[in-house]
Amino acid sequence: MLKRPAALLTAAVMMSTPICASALDTKQAEGYARGIVTYEKQKNGIPDGDSLLSGRIAEDAGFDSSDWLAIAAVRSGLEEDTGEYYYAWKNRIDSEYSDDGALDRLNATDWHRAVLTGICLGVDPTDVSEVDLLGRGTYMRGEGRPLDAQGINGDIWALIAMDSCDWKLPEDAKPDRTEIIYSIIDTQNSDGGFSLVPGDGRSDLDITAMALQALAPYRCCNETEDTVAKAVEHLAEKHGDADNCESTAQIICALCCLDIDPDDDSRFAGLTDELISYANDDGGFAHQKGGESSELASSQALIALCSIQRLRAGERPVYDMNEGAPEKPVKTSLKEMTASKNRNAAPPTLSNSPEGYPKGGKMQTVVPAAIVISFVAAVIGGVIMRKRKEKEK
Repeated sequence: MLKRPAALLTAAVMMSTPICASALDTKQAEGYARGIVTYEKQKNGIPDGDSLLSGRIAEDAGFDSSDWLAIAAVRSGLEEDTGEYYYAWKNRIDSEYSDDGALDRLNATDWHRAVLTGICLGVDPTDVSEVDLLGRGTYMRGEGRPLDAQGINGDIWALIAMDSCDWKLPEDAKPDRTEIIYSIIDTQNSDGGFSLVPGDGRSDLDITAMALQALAPYRCCNETEDTVAKAVEHLAEKHGDADNCESTAQIICALCCLDIDPDDDSRFAGLTDELISYANDDGGFAHQKGGESSELASSQALIALCSIQRLRAGERPVYDMNEGAPEKPVKTSLKEMTASKNRNAAPPTLSNSPEGYPKGGKMQTVVPAAIVISFVAAVIGGVIMRKRKEKEK
């Protein structure tokens, strides 16, 4: 049975949406995004007044669907209280990523997702308990652990992680940005799409969309513009073949990274309607139409909705966490563009660290005592609530 708050929220969104809608306006996108938050809280037993990133969701910090949900919630501005999630996430990093066997045990994309999550939580992902998540996930893997061992996915998300804060790479970084970019564009299929396994010729909508998300900052480079244009045309021709929420969401995210609003481009007419067709009355999104809401589908839908909102607000794309307004791409060479992206030694969001400490270990900001007391009380309260829930199980 649908709980009343979720029902009211979903009904409000639907009432504000014209029956013959052919586009998703920003207010409606926000309504569906908030519906996902309501669904996730109810599914995980999180009280309305508590942070989305707490309780059972925080307990799964460091895993796929929870991290994507955290990234989407923070980047969409729906959640700022990340303290409980941060400490659970850091414990996961300390236990899973810090030993010598982590590079063999974890996929390259696990490291890349950890980089993006860490930045959203306000910490420096190049130094989490002395673990360099960025380096170990990209250029410190060694010859025995190549990025493409996971298919092109490893190259795609390595590039996204490198560009998340325009990280400055060591001069001897192997691979560097240029090498990764060529690894991606050299695998493009004749129809303009990309495959998970290079060379098999079977273009995949998800992989093609993710490749575009990675190549978006380089779309006006002489060496990559044709690749990007062909991939966009492939999505324009094939997006109707998407048969699940996640694929549709990835395509929308890719377009927004390229400054293309799908509702303003006739090639992608109906794409946002397709995304919303996966929404359920509980506020969540299903993997396939008519199915039950799932956390992974909902988190991916939230990233797509966040991408639309950020594009229309003139903000940087969802995975571009640099400060300031987005920079309009200009015609240039790949060498010049990669050089301009190679600039930051620390994330701009470091001052928002829940621990209040920069990489060097000295206090960066003085935290008022009242905030400290409130935070400690919240943590203690969360522990008590978890213990009560465990007793009730």
